[in-house]
Amino acid sequence: MTTLPSLAGTLRVRPGLPRPHNLASDRRALAVLLLAGRSVVEAPHMLASLFTLCGHAHLLCATLALAAARGQDASASAAQRRALRRETARDHALRIGLDWPVELYVPGALPAWADSSHRSLRGCPWLAEAPSPEVDAIAWLADLLGTSPLAWLALWEREPAQWLSQWCERQRGWLPALLHACAPLANGVLQAAPPLRVHGSPSDLGAFAAGLGTAFEATAPTWRSQCAETGTWTRLHDPRAELPASAWERFGARIADLVRLSLPDAAERGGAGWLAAGALQTGIGEGLAWVETARGLLIHRARVDGRPADRRVAGYDVVAPTDWNFHRLGAVAHALERMPADGCEAGPLLRILMAAYDPCVRFAVESRTATAELPHA
Repeated sequence: MTTLPSLAGTLRVRPGLPRPHNLASDRRALAVLLLAGRSVVEAPHMLASLFTLCGHAHLLCATLALAAARGQDASASAAQRRALRRETARDHALRIGLDWPVELYVPGALPAWADSSHRSLRGCPWLAEAPSPEVDAIAWLADLLGTSPLAWLALWEREPAQWLSQWCERQRGWLPALLHACAPLANGVLQAAPPLRVHGSPSDLGAFAAGLGTAFEATAPTWRSQCAETGTWTRLHDPRAELPASAWERFGARIADLVRLSLPDAAERGGAGWLAAGALQTGIGEGLAWVETARGLLIHRARVDGRPADRRVAGYDVVAPTDWNFHRLGAVAHALERMPADGCEAGPLLRILMAAYDPCVRFAVESRTATAELPHA
């Protein structure tokens, strides 16, 4: 039986090999196959069911792209922005509390933190069914961080690497202890790709849409003829232009993103005003939409035809954060070149790298000594 994870594809990771041979993906362009001829009304919900990770973001992005293609208002509503904020904060909390204690674990360096992190998650308001989780989010974060979230964020914005180091060394708690223990491995300098902020300019978005000519281009995208990277550290509204120097600082950027999402609403600063989302019509019957997600920038391009009362999907492209970050010539591929070819020897460092860039599909590590396929949530 073919399952959804197998349909989503697998990343083949080969540490120690040169680019472009150390990363391969068999991800298929499923959206166009699934949606061809479908009603524009049902298409967004079908995509949300197909892409279960960040399904809420795919639902919003598809809704905006199809509205733009029909020449309708394609602005995200206040309710849609609140939902995006809540689900993105929820994704962050789950990744930090469930996955980091496993992925950032360095054998012999620290105890298992699962019990402490699970207790913290049980009190996380973003995971509760309360209608207004943001009311209690700051108090929960203060307990998680061991300090005022506002103070933490201010110091992070001033000097990220220095503050993260000071916080990990001075503060008690499972999260700073976990990051402190993995710092020797996670602090290695990465050769970053240019930050993806194509959504900051309508002309850039139009040019990008025009360049999406084939399914290959959608799964191996470039911007301004270069690879790019995306994540919480490339937000359109982020006041810092510099990219994090290491995987370790990228973990700090995810914590900072969770803090910003937990703040009261303020345009381009916090709460529901932090994440960018929008769309524009790029041609007759064609629309492009973008949504900032927990993993980075998500882009949909929709083409529609048919009578106005019965529009149908004529073409569809999805460009996910994973397509940028795990490009065969991108930042992760460059880091893989410098790793030991032995999969066991590269294991802890490889887990840290993958956690920092956070692929939305499972990945399999292939080496001379071992091949292991790992699910990724």
